[in-house]
Amino acid sequence: MAFNSQHRDHYSTFQQGGKQQQQLKQQRKQTFLNVGKGSNAQDETIEVSSSPIISKISSIVQTITSSKTAKGRAILLFVAFLYGTLNVTLRAIYASDGAPTASVLSLVRQCLSVLTFIPIIASANNRNNAAGDETEREENLGIQVSSTSLKEDESNNRPMWLAAAELAFWNCGAQGLINAGLLFSPAARASFLTQTSVVLTPLISAVAGEKIQSSVWGGCALALVGLFLISTSSSDTSSVTDTDILATASSFNQGDAMILLGALSWSAYIVRTSQIANKYSELDLQFTKTAFLAGMYGIWFLFEALSTLKSGGTLLQLWSGFQSIPVWILLAYSAVGPGAIADLLQQQGQKEVTASESNIILCMESIFAAVCAFTLLGEVSSIKEVIGGLFIVVAAILASKQ
Repeated sequence: MAFNSQHRDHYSTFQQGGKQQQQLKQQRKQTFLNVGKGSNAQDETIEVSSSPIISKISSIVQTITSSKTAKGRAILLFVAFLYGTLNVTLRAIYASDGAPTASVLSLVRQCLSVLTFIPIIASANNRNNAAGDETEREENLGIQVSSTSLKEDESNNRPMWLAAAELAFWNCGAQGLINAGLLFSPAARASFLTQTSVVLTPLISAVAGEKIQSSVWGGCALALVGLFLISTSSSDTSSVTDTDILATASSFNQGDAMILLGALSWSAYIVRTSQIANKYSELDLQFTKTAFLAGMYGIWFLFEALSTLKSGGTLLQLWSGFQSIPVWILLAYSAVGPGAIADLLQQQGQKEVTASESNIILCMESIFAAVCAFTLLGEVSSIKEVIGGLFIVVAAILASKQ
């Protein structure tokens, strides 16, 4: 028994020693794996940290998404890009064989914009119907109080179609008066007078009771200088110097008055959009406004058509190249991108950004137009245009300072 007991003790000790060796082996193996994982994690950390550009971009994106004002500025910057592409698109259309007249182009473009809104509205209605059951459940829980207060707020606003008609009036007035003024004023001076809206907008806002910060006034002044440099260096007006423009300031004519009224109308459109942006749905307001614009341009087209027929011409003269597929593609883009989408985004952006700052950001259109002209048409900007663009960029940055 003593031998067996001693034997068992030796055997037990041997087993424990074997288990300890196995545990040591497993610990070493696990330590080796952990070291491997640690090195991989360290490599990943080094790889991520070695990309400061990615970190900077993610920081900018986070700032934009977390701040409503920053998001509004980013949206308006994209709108300025869309407006910049519109400039190049319309020039390509007018350069085509048998190009449409201004009234025909405006009418067709607005009609296409109206058609663009139809699938967007249908999609929005489907989403609203899908959320109908959830809304009913919320009302059953007593949340109908908030909807009642919303209806009371809406009842204090004027009908949406009146607001849309007003915006359509200011928008149509801006385009129509400027186009008419070009018949009487030199192109260089007309281009500069058009950009005076960047100063008229804060003036209108101040009259309306809005407090304009000094940084915004400074941004407006810089933007005006930049726009002056760009407008007086156009390839179409290379023979017209800055001295010529200032010298002819005394010969103020009806064309100049029309252009200034057009710039005033555009400023009024921006100010009124900022004031009513939060009161109405972007989709409903902009669709109704676009429909009103199509009707206004339709009246313009009828007058031109009747005038053409009365003079012995034919309607084909208004757009002899209507069968051109590339022109229709350009028209479709101008109606969708710089048209319907830009209108929706501009109202959304101006919910968070003041009218004065919005106008300065939208002045970036000139820079994007120059970039698109270089990329698509091969046009190279002059030194004067580049300096003017830098003035506008600095103006936008200055106006955004709070």
